[in-house]
Amino acid sequence: MIRRFAMISVSVLAMMPTALAAQDTSDEPPAAASAERSGIGEIVVTAQRRSQNIQDVPISITAISGDSLAQVGIRDPRDLSILVPGLSSQAGTSATTTSLFLRGVGIGDFNSNTTGAVGVYVDDVFLGANAGKLFNVFDSEGIEVLKGPQGTLYGRNTTAGAIRFSSRKPTEEFGANGSVSYGRFNEVQIEGGVGGPIISDVLKARVAGTYLRRDGWLLNRVTGNKLNDLDMWAGRAIVDFTPSSDVLVRAIVHGGQNRGGARQFQHRGAGVDFGGNPNFVDGVPLDGLGYADTDGDLNAGDYDVEGQERVNVFGASLTANIAFGGVTLTSISAYEQVRRSTLEDTDASPNNVLTATYVDRPEQYSQELRLQSRDGGAINWIVGGYYFNDKLVTASAFDILRVFRDPADLLGTLDPVNSIGNFAYPYTQKTESWAAFAQADIKLTDRLTLTGGLRYSTDSIDFNFQSFFDDVVVVPILDFTGSRTFRDLSWRAALSFQATDDLLFYASSSKGYNSGGFAGGSSSDPAQLQPFRSEKLYAYEAGFKSDLLGRALRFNAAAFYYDYRDLQVFVFDTSGVLPVQRKLNAGNAELYGAEIELQAQPSRNFNAFINASFLHARYKDFTALAAADYTGNRLVNAPEFAISAGFTLSQPLPGDSALRLRVDGSLQSETFLTPDNAEANRVKSYGTANVRLSWLSPDERLEFALWGKNVTGTRFITYVSPVITMDQINYNDPATYGVQAVLKF
Repeated sequence: MIRRFAMISVSVLAMMPTALAAQDTSDEPPAAASAERSGIGEIVVTAQRRSQNIQDVPISITAISGDSLAQVGIRDPRDLSILVPGLSSQAGTSATTTSLFLRGVGIGDFNSNTTGAVGVYVDDVFLGANAGKLFNVFDSEGIEVLKGPQGTLYGRNTTAGAIRFSSRKPTEEFGANGSVSYGRFNEVQIEGGVGGPIISDVLKARVAGTYLRRDGWLLNRVTGNKLNDLDMWAGRAIVDFTPSSDVLVRAIVHGGQNRGGARQFQHRGAGVDFGGNPNFVDGVPLDGLGYADTDGDLNAGDYDVEGQERVNVFGASLTANIAFGGVTLTSISAYEQVRRSTLEDTDASPNNVLTATYVDRPEQYSQELRLQSRDGGAINWIVGGYYFNDKLVTASAFDILRVFRDPADLLGTLDPVNSIGNFAYPYTQKTESWAAFAQADIKLTDRLTLTGGLRYSTDSIDFNFQSFFDDVVVVPILDFTGSRTFRDLSWRAALSFQATDDLLFYASSSKGYNSGGFAGGSSSDPAQLQPFRSEKLYAYEAGFKSDLLGRALRFNAAAFYYDYRDLQVFVFDTSGVLPVQRKLNAGNAELYGAEIELQAQPSRNFNAFINASFLHARYKDFTALAAADYTGNRLVNAPEFAISAGFTLSQPLPGDSALRLRVDGSLQSETFLTPDNAEANRVKSYGTANVRLSWLSPDERLEFALWGKNVTGTRFITYVSPVITMDQINYNDPATYGVQAVLKF
């Protein structure tokens, strides 16, 4: 599959110069050719906290417009992988939590207090909660994916990079848009927004919302019900107050709910009974109770518990920009809270072996102050401070081996010989972070610019953990209290050379940091709760950004080397009867690779792109539990090769209407979901594709579309976790397709 896709990609690349040359040798006069071919427009990003042309920023960035997000059907950050090779996710224990990886850097920990290595920002507000990172993407101006450590301007949670989402802002003219979509599994999605001036030149606002409902696609053979359903909504209101041309005050309030089903797993027996003895029938591995799901149907299973999820999200921010004396002062005050409760059939079987209840209540406050120069001088600088306060309260529990309940016992007590009971592990974690940062761009010459930045961070974490059995009487297990403070100095240095107006060369060196902390999983041994150290990533990158052939072709490339030290790793200790979660530090790892981005727009009616990532990612020194040596193994979720490609083709019709076809596809090589690189936890290479065919009215205000997501029906593993004598496995969604109507006015 990889060879076929590569050959197709090379063919497309080979045809692009020919098509472009054909445009250049046209007999049309220059004015006509210019009218026919608009070329690739300027993309403005704010990756360095100010507006810049993406081609002038010495950082590897993928920028996706709001229209592209809507056309591809991107609903949350996990969907971005079809457009951004090297960005992947590991779907964990619910429909609203995930672990994000970028260039092979990430942490496969699904627990509530995991910070992750890819920072997620919505309208310049960092989202700390694990359950909050899968925000709903709607009414968007666009998304920027910043690759590599972004510690100087963004902080400790960006060892791998950052994802920046921008909402569509109010405008001085009234405007509204709406869309309605219906698809497979009775999927209904409604989205809309309206905005405009309230008081001319002084006050304007925009309100937007989305609603998504979909029946489940996974058959529970025990009850006949369909599981993995979706039921969520989200809304946002933005008000801009501009009392003068030098002052902008922006208030944003957003909220949402999820009432869909918790993610149901596929079951895979481990081939042992509860005594650790072999447990096979005709070569089929069974779990401890002799059950195996052997039909190979990924759209069906046997479940005694039908999981449900309840998530409530609320947030508000107040941003003020004040320009005076050649500088701009920016203040961003924000509050975010998430309330999550998930009931999960963890054993994914008809027997009540393990049922989980996850309850998370994260609440965060943040304040950022920035003072920066206004662009135009020989030195553009920014200095600032950041404060972050997060309180996480959990009340999670595992009901273990309830299957051994004595049915004659009306009190519902357990067989003390065979069963374990309800194991609760509530904890509270308080995090307080302070940071000071500065960065400057110094023009050494008209074409040569030096960038330097520093960020000093202090992160204090207080952790209070308990675990106990609480069936009939409470039996204490652990009472642990810990407190640690982590400090770091991150930096960035870059040199960029503007060889021509359309060609930029750059080289950079940077250090990223993710603070240490305490593991947030179920624990019965104090050793599991010992703090892990901060991880550090030293990155070296060189690349170029170019616009060619009258900006009809864009070709960007970068090569990088990572020295990854004390990286934080999440593993399962399966040496006992019960798998035990562990979070620890590997010694170090080495990563290096290259990326290319190629985009062509030879005419206003055709646009194509190919993005590719090549990666080597290995543990250099990693001796895990029980002296297991993982040195030389691949890092988790680190494909050696990944590619995204697509095109948009418009065909004018009589009457000035048009047909538009958009196709997007991605392909990645095999990966491993665990550091031991076990064959059972290997994800084979796979490819996916999305298609959209639409009719547009002459003014493009009305659109009717046919769409398909994962039209190839590709199924691949997104998560594996060992449970008691079995493994739980997550797969991606099956193919979906439908129709959509879009109205803009």
